[in-house]
Amino acid sequence: MDLYSPEKNIEIYYQISGNENGPKMVLIHGLFLNSDCWKFQLAVFESKFHVLRFDLRGHGRSTKPKKRFTIRNYVDDMLGLLNHINWNKELYLVGHSLGGMIALVYGLENPSHVNKMVVADSFCFISQEAITDVLGRVNSSKLEKFAIGISVRGLTPYDDEIAKFVAKLVTDHMTKKDCLQATAASAGFNICENLKALNIPALILVGKKDITTPVWASEMIHEWLPKSELIIIPDAGHLIILDHPNEFNELVLLFWKK
Repeated sequence: MDLYSPEKNIEIYYQISGNENGPKMVLIHGLFLNSDCWKFQLAVFESKFHVLRFDLRGHGRSTKPKKRFTIRNYVDDMLGLLNHINWNKELYLVGHSLGGMIALVYGLENPSHVNKMVVADSFCFISQEAITDVLGRVNSSKLEKFAIGISVRGLTPYDDEIAKFVAKLVTDHMTKKDCLQATAASAGFNICENLKALNIPALILVGKKDITTPVWASEMIHEWLPKSELIIIPDAGHLIILDHPNEFNELVLLFWKK
């Protein structure tokens, strides 16, 4: 376990593993989860890539700030961490959900660092209605019930063991207040038009049965991104890294080889 401090009283948990001689892959997790969510990817990716995974600010083992934070902080934390470990060229960014949003902003601001990226089940725009909906679901139930609900909405097909694993990622490290703060961090996010300037090859993945970030959201990203490819995974939900890991892993590996 390693910790990086981007600013006073903030620590970002990270791990580096895999093939030290391989290309550099950065895994960026989604809202409420942490870097342990990649458990079905690591064995596959580590054989070919030098892999960095980290817990976003306000998530997992990283610091839960008392003050409000935004996606700006997520991106700045990631840039600082990558500079800290001297990873600043030919990166393969792989972001799921919120992690995809972070990958897109990072690519826009640091295009010389990135070779390719995968953006899975994500958005280029977050409406206030969407924020209000998630805040309401956090507020209206106990943390344990809300945490299981992530998989009820996100796993297709639903799997009880995976649902318990996902819930534990949340309940072991976050309070309801932490979840509310993390949700609010995405308020006002809108980079859709900016994406037309992003000339990095990007693979856009989405589960056909995703109700959290529906297919239309990935189609929108694809329409704006000039060098993007869109693949819709049949029968998959929002948590494709967990409910369809084999398909996800294979597509990520194939895209790097192109």
